[in-house]
Order: sequence, then structure tokens, then C-alpha cells
Amino acid sequence: MSKKAGKKRRQKDVGACDVTRDRVRAHFLDGQTGPWARKLGAEPSATDSAPSTDAEASASSSSETAASAASRPVGPDYSVPSSIDIVADPVLHAISTRRSISKLGPETPNDADLRELIHAVSSVADHKGLKPWRFIIIRGHDRNRLGEALDEAGNVQRKTGEINEKPLRAELLLALVASPQDNPKVPEWEQHATAAGAGHLLELALWQAGWGVMWRSGNLTNEPAVRRLHRLKESELLMGWLYIGAVPERYRQRLPNSTRPLPDPEQFLDTL
Repeated sequence: MSKKAGKKRRQKDVGACDVTRDRVRAHFLDGQTGPWARKLGAEPSATDSAPSTDAEASASSSSETAASAASRPVGPDYSVPSSIDIVADPVLHAISTRRSISKLGPETPNDADLRELIHAVSSVADHKGLKPWRFIIIRGHDRNRLGEALDEAGNVQRKTGEINEKPLRAELLLALVASPQDNPKVPEWEQHATAAGAGHLLELALWQAGWGVMWRSGNLTNEPAVRRLHRLKESELLMGWLYIGAVPERYRQRLPNSTRPLPDPEQFLDTL
């Protein structure tokens, strides 16, 4: 390929990337989080309608054959650093727009979706790969059992027929349990940090998938009655519950115009 042809090809590739980035940006500015990638992938790309030479057609055919043989879709290329664009980059955008949703709709992800997301967040930084954490699914009447355990822990006496409604603020709760493993090179505090990291990643993954989340805890979280309900081992620590549900439409409509500023990063930076 001549230098001139190579330059034209690079310009064409850059143009296609710009168009793709603009479409991604449009999806985000429309307030569409979660399934944006699926929608974007279903649309024709900028190069679909461009005329091609016989050599390009042959290369395209080979590429399609290879793609069809792949068991999973190819994600972003993280082999080289890229420019920082909080709006266009799906990870950075999800991080910067994440919000805790206190009032949730009744729809929830199913258990298969939860397994898929938990499988993904297992990439959390984890010294020695101990995986010192686990989640407990709480749905239906089990939420009432949690309310009873919280009442017992707080020595709360209720009238006949009254219940603790706090665990009923979402149809699905996920209890996060730090479960340290014996390892002389990884202290307990570091394993707790890993467990918390798994919780934060799962919260972010749920948000990116379109679900609202509120991480709740409290002074009664590790009281004996509550620990007993969750069948915790002596070494385990209950780190709270992720309340999960649909984001109400009224709140979703406000997301694109949210003006809550992110904090000045300078307050988190220092030097030795």
C-alpha cells in the first residue's frame, strides 16, 4: 500500500471513529444508560454503506467469518491508552453519573442477571485472588425476616400486626458479606477492602445495566440477631445491603439535566 493510500485509509478510519463516538455521546446525552451498547451495535456503522474495492470486500468477508466464529462479541480495545472523554467512554460515564436511588420501582434483575454481573465484578483488585466476599439474595418474605431480626437487635417492640418496613423499600436486597480467608500475606483489613470493592463494582455494574441501587447499613448491621439470620461465620463481616430496583421514570427524566457537581479532585491528591 502506498503512503498516500495508507494516509487516506487512516483518515477514513479516524472519521468512522468520530462518527461512532458522536453516536455514543448522543445515547448518553439522551439519558440512556445500560443497554446503550446493544442499541449502538444494532445500528449500521458509518462504513456499512461506503463503496469498497474487491480487496476490501475479500477482507471484509474474511472478517465476517472470523466474527461469526467468535463465541462472544468483541469489546473495546484496551491494549493502548485512549483519550479521556467522560461522556463518550461508557465506564467513565457510568462512574461519573452514578447516583444512589432511595425510592425504587418494583421491577428487579432476575437471578441469572445477578450471576452475570457478579461474574463480571469478580475482576476486582484482589491480593492473592482470595475472593473474600459473597452476596446473599433477599426477596419476598425474607425481607420481613430481616425486619424482625433488626427489631430484635434494636430491642424494638411493635404492636400486633405492625412490621418493620425498612427492608421493604425494595423488592430485592443483596447482602454483602466480607469473608476473609487465612493467608499470612493478606491481612484482614485488606480483604475487607476487596469485599467493599466488589460491592462498589456491583453497584456500578447494576447502574450501567439500568438498575437503581441504594447501599444501606446501620449500627445494627452486625448485631447477633442480624448476623444469625445471615448465617455468618465468626470471622465474617456483614457490610450492608444493596437495595435494587427500577429507576422511577420521573427520576430518569431528570438524569440528563443533572447539575450536581463532582468534587474538586485536588482535595484527594497529595505528594510525599
